[in-house]
Formats: sequence, C-alpha cells, structure tokens
Amino acid sequence: MRINAFLAKLGLGSRRKVEELVLSGRVKINGSTITDLSFQVKEGDAILFDGKPLEKEEGSDSRPKIIAFNKPPGYLTSHEDKHHENTIFTLLPESFQKYNYAGRLDLDSRGLILLSIDGNFIQKVTHPKNKIDKEYIISLKQPVSWKKIAEEFMLGVREGGETLRALSVKPANVVPEKTQPGFTSYLSIVLKEGKKRQIRRMCKTKDLVVLDLYRIRIGKLDLRNFHLEEGKYKVVTEEQVLGNLSS
Repeated sequence: MRINAFLAKLGLGSRRKVEELVLSGRVKINGSTITDLSFQVKEGDAILFDGKPLEKEEGSDSRPKIIAFNKPPGYLTSHEDKHHENTIFTLLPESFQKYNYAGRLDLDSRGLILLSIDGNFIQKVTHPKNKIDKEYIISLKQPVSWKKIAEEFMLGVREGGETLRALSVKPANVVPEKTQPGFTSYLSIVLKEGKKRQIRRMCKTKDLVVLDLYRIRIGKLDLRNFHLEEGKYKVVTEEQVLGNLSS
C-alpha cells in the first residue's frame, strides 16, 4: 500500500495531510527517513512517526462510534460530488470515509456535524419523533426588529410549497451591537426538524440577507461548551449528544 494511504488509514489525517507529514521527513521506515510519496509499505515494515512506532491495528473495529466535526464554509456535506472536489471527507482521516452524517449543512454554512458508523444513532438524531434540537446562529446584513421576525418564524412561513417553522428565535448576543433597542443583526434560531436549507429559505421570505449561518448545537452537544477548531473533529459519546435519550 502506498505510504500516504497507509498512514491515512491509521488515522494520522487525510491523505493530503499525511503527504505533508511524509514530505517534512517525520516518517521513518526500517530506519530510513521516507519522503517519497510513491513508497510502498509492506507487511512487517517497522514504521516510526516522530520517533514513535506505528502498528497496523488488527482484529475488531477500533474506530470510534461517533465523531463531532466543525465544518468550515466551502465544503460539501457529501461523500463525493462530481462538480465539487471539496467535501467534508477531504478533511477527515481515511478511517472515517465511510461514516454517515446526521444532517447536512449546505456549502456556505459552517458548524457542528455529527458522523457515525452506528445507524441507530443516526436514526435517533435525525428522526422527527425524537425532536432533537438544532441551534443556529445567523448573521444578517441589516439589523432587524427581531420580535416580529420571531413571531412569524415560530408561527410558520410558506416557501416552496412547505410550511417552515422554528421552535424559538431570539437575539444571539454574540457581539456587542450598537443598534436601536429591539433590533439585532444576530439571531439564534432553534429547529426541531431541519428541512433542506430551511433557515435560508425562511429568511428569504422576509427579504433577509444571511451573511453567515453557523450550527452551534445539536441536542446537548454545544460548541460554546466544547472546544473544537474549524475543520477538526473530536470523538464524542451518544450521551453527550442525546442525554437521557441515549439509553
């Protein structure tokens, strides 16, 4: 197996990332520093990364059940797309390439995505009957009278033949604002059931221009209490996401 594919499979990063590790001279095989990306790893090779041995894991699947990923803008929530090479999986190690995601974020949106190899967990997060909250922080081009918007969004607006409804809408208070009382450019919107591009579609009905859409929370897992850099992932438990529903 080519060295970059082998190291990615061990979880050192995406193929693009491990190529950088190899080219920087951080990998030794059988005592020699390897910087040739075409190098083929053979069974029995002694591999060191930063001077520490790496061994291929055998036997049971040691992959984590659930990971949380902080999606940057400009990446598709998709395994592959013939029109767009930047998907979230280009930022994840090889060992996560077959994980499923619990709900998409569109290309220009960012924030929390959950990925798992457990179909039951995916079902718990996405099925409407479980009513898992998802909270989004949106930045608008112009300040709005938020109480009127909140009332209309919570009552429901019609777009594309569907009624789109929010569970709650309130000022996000993410930065100090110099606006009139009752006006804000930052809204926190909580959805129970996220339909495709729901928040952007809701805003469109009120002629609101969304500059940034950031999913900050899924269920109990909140990026305000859980440090996770953009483009990075962390292993999480079902209980961290679902609380009592995990049992």
